[in-house]
Amino acid sequence: MKITRKIYLLLVLFCSLYSPAQLEFSKWYFGAKAGLDFSTNPPTILTSGVLNTVEGCATISDNVGNLLFYTDGISVFNSTHSVMANGLGLFGQGSSTQSALIVKKPGSDSLYYVFTVSLQNSTNGANYSIVDMSLAAGLGSVTVKNSHLYDPSCERQVAVRHCNGKDVWVVSHHYGSNEFRAYLLNSNGVISSPVVSAIGESMAGTGLISIGQLKVSPDGKKLAMASATTSIPQSLGSGGFHLFDFNAANGTVSNSLTLLSGTNIPNSGAYGVEFSPDGSKLYGAAGPMISATVTGLYQWDICAANNQAIIASQYSINTNGLYLGSIQRAINGKLYLTASGPGQQFSLSVIHNPNASGVAMGFTLNGQNVAPKFCALGLPNFINTYTRPLPTPFTNSLACQTSSFSVPPVPTFSSGCTSTPYSPSSYAWDFGEPAAGAANSSTLGNPVHTYSTTGTYTVSLILYGACTNDTLKKVITISTPGPTVNVAGNFALCKGEKNTFTVSGANTYLWSTNSTASTVALNPTATTPYSVSGTLNGCTLSKTFTVEVNPCLGISAFENKGDFRVFPNPFSDLVSVEAIASSTLMIFDLNGKLLLQSNLNKGQNQINTSELKSGVYFIQAQNAESVWRGRFVKLE
Repeated sequence: MKITRKIYLLLVLFCSLYSPAQLEFSKWYFGAKAGLDFSTNPPTILTSGVLNTVEGCATISDNVGNLLFYTDGISVFNSTHSVMANGLGLFGQGSSTQSALIVKKPGSDSLYYVFTVSLQNSTNGANYSIVDMSLAAGLGSVTVKNSHLYDPSCERQVAVRHCNGKDVWVVSHHYGSNEFRAYLLNSNGVISSPVVSAIGESMAGTGLISIGQLKVSPDGKKLAMASATTSIPQSLGSGGFHLFDFNAANGTVSNSLTLLSGTNIPNSGAYGVEFSPDGSKLYGAAGPMISATVTGLYQWDICAANNQAIIASQYSINTNGLYLGSIQRAINGKLYLTASGPGQQFSLSVIHNPNASGVAMGFTLNGQNVAPKFCALGLPNFINTYTRPLPTPFTNSLACQTSSFSVPPVPTFSSGCTSTPYSPSSYAWDFGEPAAGAANSSTLGNPVHTYSTTGTYTVSLILYGACTNDTLKKVITISTPGPTVNVAGNFALCKGEKNTFTVSGANTYLWSTNSTASTVALNPTATTPYSVSGTLNGCTLSKTFTVEVNPCLGISAFENKGDFRVFPNPFSDLVSVEAIASSTLMIFDLNGKLLLQSNLNKGQNQINTSELKSGVYFIQAQNAESVWRGRFVKLE
C-alpha cells in the first residue's frame, strides 16, 4: 500500500506540473531581471528577462507553457523580451505591492486584461488595459490603455473565478476607507459597477497600511490581506494579517477576522500572504518597516474549529531581521518568498510542504537560487485557478414508453478541510415531446414521463443555482411500445340497467372487479368508480373511470309500443336514447322552435346538447311507425 500511495502522489505531482491550466502560470519574471520556469522540476533559472522592479509584477504563458508577455504594471514586454507595441505608460507603479494582474478575457482566445493599481493614494488609482495577442504577428499589442476604474486605491489586488466557472472577479481595496471593490470581468468586458463591501479596518492616513498582498483561497471562499504598519503617527490603522469570507457567486466580502494585529509586530510590516495548496493553512510574512527586530513567517490553521482556535493555532519562525516580502504559490505546490538582507538578493526562500503544520512545513531560507539575477520584494501576481466543478449528466431508466429521470449528484468542490456543495435551487425539465402539452415539462427533482409513441427524444434539464444555470441534455430512444388503455361503453345508466364495457390497447387486463376479460358487464346501483389495468411487453398502465347511475325521472311509461326510451330527466349535456330502429330525434323550445335534430341508430345513442342553455324543452323521437314526445329539463 505504501508503494501504491507513493506512485499516486507522484502522478498527482506530474499532473499538477503539466496540466494546461497550470502551465499558463509556469514562468515567472520578477525583481531585477530574475526569472524561473516551473514547467521543469526543479525549476529552471531564466536569465533573459528585462523586467526591473522592486515590487508588483505579473507574467502569463499559453496553455502549454510558452511565454506570452510580462509586466511591472508600467511597461509590457512580449515573448522576445522587447517592449510590446503600445506597451509603455500603464498606470501601475514599480513600488506598488501588486502593481499588475493579468486575466484572460472569458470566452476569448487572444484578449488579456492587465489590471493595475498605482502607489497608495495616487490619483491614478485602479485601471485596466487590454492586450490582443492576435496582433503584431503573435507578439501582441496593447489596444486599450488605462481605462479608469476608481481612485485612490491601495496597492493590492487579486483575481478569482466566479463560481460559474467562466467569469472572473477582480478584487482591490479603496484607499481611505474600508471598502473592498469587486469588478466582474465576463465575455462582454468589465462591468463598470463594482460590488462594494465595507468591512474591516479603514485603509486611511498617509502611513503604510495600504501596502501588502491580497490573496484568495484555492476554493474561492476565503480572502486574506496583509497590511503594513509603522509607528509613524499618520498611520491611522493597526495593520497586520486579516482573514475574510469571500462569496464567488456575488463578489461580496464578509466576516472580518484579525489574525495578528500590527500592534503585536511593532515597527514591522505585514506584507506577504498566501494559502497552502489544499486551503487548510494561511501564511503571512512580515519584515521591518524602520528598525524592527521582530520579523518572520507566520502560519495559521484556518481549518480550526472557530475563530479563537484559528488565532491560537499561530506558528511563527523568527527570520532574525530579514525582511520577508511577497509569498506566491507555484504550480509545483510549494510556496516561494522574497527575503531582503545580507546574502538574500540571489535567492528565494521556500516552504516545501505548505499543507503541513508547524516545523513540518519545511521552511528553507535561500532555498531557490535565481543567480546571477536579483530578487526584490515582489513576485508575479496570478489569478486564482479555482473552478466550480460542473454537474455530471442526469440519468434515466426506461420501462416501455415510460422513462424515470434522476437529477445528477450535487457537484462539490473539496479543498483541505472544506467542502463546498453547489446545490441547485430549482429544476426545469423538458421531455422533448411538445405534443404532450403541460405534461412535457416538470419542476420535480426525479420526474416520470410516459411518451405517447415510440421514437427518439431530446430531453433537457436546467439546474438553476446561485452561480449559474447549467443546462444538461440527453437523447433517449423509446423502442418498446407500452399499453394504451382505452375503455368503451355507456358511462351514464339508469338505475337497475346493465351495460357492457370493453377495454383495448394491451395483451392482458385486470378489472377492479377482478375480471381478466376484455369485456365486462356492469350494473351498479349507484354512481361507482372502476379501474382497469392493461399489460403489454411487461409494462402495465391503469385507467380509472366512473359509471354514473341516474334515477331517470319523468319516464314512468313508454308509449307507442315502447319503440323509444329517453333518459335521464333532468339532464345535463348528454341525453341517452334507446331506439328499436333507425329514427330521428328533435328538440324544441316551449314555443315550438326546432333547436336540434339528430339521426338515431338502432340501439343506444348519446346526444350532446352542450349548445343549449338550461331550461325546459320538448323532445320528440320518431321512426317510420311511431312517434314519442316528452318534456325534459336541462340543468346547468
